[in-house]
Amino acid sequence: MYELITVERLDNYSEIEKEYNYLLNQKSNIIQRISTLRGIDYSKIKVTSGNGSKISEEEHYAMTLQKINTKLADYESWLKPEKEIIKTQIARIKKWNYRKILVLRYIEKWKWSEIIDEFFGFETDFEEEKNNKYKDKILYWNRQALSELEKVSAKPYVKTAKQLTLREI
Repeated sequence: MYELITVERLDNYSEIEKEYNYLLNQKSNIIQRISTLRGIDYSKIKVTSGNGSKISEEEHYAMTLQKINTKLADYESWLKPEKEIIKTQIARIKKWNYRKILVLRYIEKWKWSEIIDEFFGFETDFEEEKNNKYKDKILYWNRQALSELEKVSAKPYVKTAKQLTLREI
């Protein structure tokens, strides 16, 4: 297996996941709107752009929901395997703090301030140094982790499920 993980690939994953979550929110909003409708009010039917045919509000919501569901299915089919690939490659990094930063930032979508608090919140000088010393340290670790991820992911590997286990006799 060969799965090169670059910063661009992580950014693409993040952007598609944001779009996926946005569409989920849109879907729930449309479902709420549909649930408030009681029946077709023919006085509110408007001519739509294009071929001049008339559609009801319910039909409009149904068509929009169908488009959203199609996009969501496409994103789901890409996001799940991509997330597993990224997590597998991150797990190959030796330093625990690099792995943790990458998972918190790119998989769980934590903010930098939350990551800084997670690593250094127990330090006595945390309040004075959280935006200076500790932020610089976390950003340095992130840069190092990303370069380490690129190096590690450039090397082929065998999936755990395909590895043979040796039994002791």
